Amino acid sequence: MRGRTDRESRRNARIYLVGLGASALGDSAMSLVAGIWVKTLTGSSSAAAITSVCVYAPSLLGPVAGMVADRVRRRPLLVAVNLAAAALMLPLLLVHSPGQTWLIYVAMAGYGSAAALIDSAESGLFVTMLPLPLRQRMNGVRMAIGESGKLIAPLLGAGLYVLAGGGLVAALDATTFLVAGFALLMLRVHEPVPQPPDRHWREELVAGFAHIRHTPPLRTIMIAGALAMAITGAAEAGKYGLVDALHRPPSFLGLITGALGAGSIIAGLVSGSLIRRVGERRLVLLGLLNSVAGTVLRMIPTVPTALLGGFVLGFALPWTIVGVINLTQRKTPDALQGRVAAAVTLALFAPLPLTQAAGALAIAHLDYRVLYGITALATLSTAIWLARRG
Repeated sequence: MRGRTDRESRRNARIYLVGLGASALGDSAMSLVAGIWVKTLTGSSSAAAITSVCVYAPSLLGPVAGMVADRVRRRPLLVAVNLAAAALMLPLLLVHSPGQTWLIYVAMAGYGSAAALIDSAESGLFVTMLPLPLRQRMNGVRMAIGESGKLIAPLLGAGLYVLAGGGLVAALDATTFLVAGFALLMLRVHEPVPQPPDRHWREELVAGFAHIRHTPPLRTIMIAGALAMAITGAAEAGKYGLVDALHRPPSFLGLITGALGAGSIIAGLVSGSLIRRVGERRLVLLGLLNSVAGTVLRMIPTVPTALLGGFVLGFALPWTIVGVINLTQRKTPDALQGRVAAAVTLALFAPLPLTQAAGALAIAHLDYRVLYGITALATLSTAIWLARRG
């Protein structure tokens, strides 16, 4: 019986990875092309920027998505959301003029809403579907696939857009949603019956945050992860000063980003084995220390140190995020998985626009090395705080 369960779990993992790979490819391509498409149609950079707002604004409704994910069976919900997202992409085949850009905005808002539901529901499905050792490995592989998609899909999406227009990219994205939905249908999962709500809806809505607050290990690691993400956002603007200091054109950022992506892929692939050896908290700590080391390397204005710094930084956020996700899944009861996952996502990513804006303001008045030095010290302080909490 144990062998059969293990085989079924591995089968589910393989099928899930097929759906995830397809989805990551289509989503990354469409997210980039949407802005390019609007810019081409309207000539307006601000109109193009609204596409990103449409994608990320629904994340603010994460607690609602988490509550929905905890009140229904997650696999049928995920199938329905992927099919609905595929349908939302199809009207983009009709977009040919500036007056039709609203269809792109609607599709991107729908994509953002789907992503919020998928993130919350997948966390609970993972806990039900996969035993702990396989889940630890899969969370890392999932991160690696996502990072691979960020490297490959923009080139694919931009190339398809140049050759055949945005409609073809929208059709590709719709197809990848269908592949993901079909993969989910093939999973063999025995989900428990969702528990009916026993509290007022307001208490249900914030139950994820309440669980984190009352679970000290989870609260500590989430604070460290949120600080790491916020600091990374502030440091983002420094890369433009780095390119200037290297006397390279802005396109050189592509090489730096490629080095970072390579590090992120490796980090995701090895994170599962690292968690089994050192645990989630120490994996987050390693991520923070990699962030410090990579940032310090970037303060040295040479091409080798810039590329090495990008590669080292590639390990930072994947190890931090994977550590937080794994501890969240392990320390959360099934009935709260969706809401806790939504709360963690909101805490990690909601501050990014504010800290990115702060970094953009700071780089106008500070040398990039000063900005990197400040963020390296802030990250090191976070690492020391996390080490002492252990």
